[in-house]
Amino acid sequence: MIILHAPCLVQARRPKLLRAMRAVGDALGWEQTIPRGQTCCGLPAWEAGFEDAARDAARRTVQLFREANAVLTPSAACLLMLTRRIPELLADDAGAGGAQALARKTRLWCDAVAEERDVLLPKLRFSGRALLLDSCSRGFSDDFRALITAIPGLTLVDSLSDCCSFSHDLSRRHPDIARAIAENKAAVLRRRRLDVILTNEPGCLLQLQPYCRAEAGPVLLHPAEFLANVLMG
Repeated sequence: MIILHAPCLVQARRPKLLRAMRAVGDALGWEQTIPRGQTCCGLPAWEAGFEDAARDAARRTVQLFREANAVLTPSAACLLMLTRRIPELLADDAGAGGAQALARKTRLWCDAVAEERDVLLPKLRFSGRALLLDSCSRGFSDDFRALITAIPGLTLVDSLSDCCSFSHDLSRRHPDIARAIAENKAAVLRRRRLDVILTNEPGCLLQLQPYCRAEAGPVLLHPAEFLANVLMG
């Protein structure tokens, strides 16, 4: 059974991303579920230096996913938390073994989808220019880039990887700096004459969305949303 990780930011601000993940998984014939009771994995608390609160969230996360065969997350930032930070936080805890097990079975959703290229590609069509926007936490894999590049009618332009300023702590402590960085990044993207921008970090998506929308800029989507939209059924 594949467990789909539902980041707290996605649950609160972009639930359609979860529906898109499920739709693509259904098209691939995956046995998948989104368990109830998912809360924060502890990333915001860890970023802010509140290790006790992050450790409490980590214990809940390990317990929730203990029966999963595989955990797929749509968030590059949460991937880092689930596979590295949680094992570090719980290294001296009774749940250390569970944390290590969680790290071993957790992957980025995009990476798992890229392995299904032969099944998925015949179902995809898109006409336009696309850009892959790497997050600071983890960029897109070569396999996923190959999948997107092979979609009939799609022209993939050079990727970008500069920080968009999404960070729970930066946005909270220095909102003016975060806003200026996001505005500058969005201005660069608008000049690329793009139809769609794909990012594997929901936080980056939400950080940049207002500035691209303000001047009728390109559509910003998570890859799951994009693939769900262009599936031919």
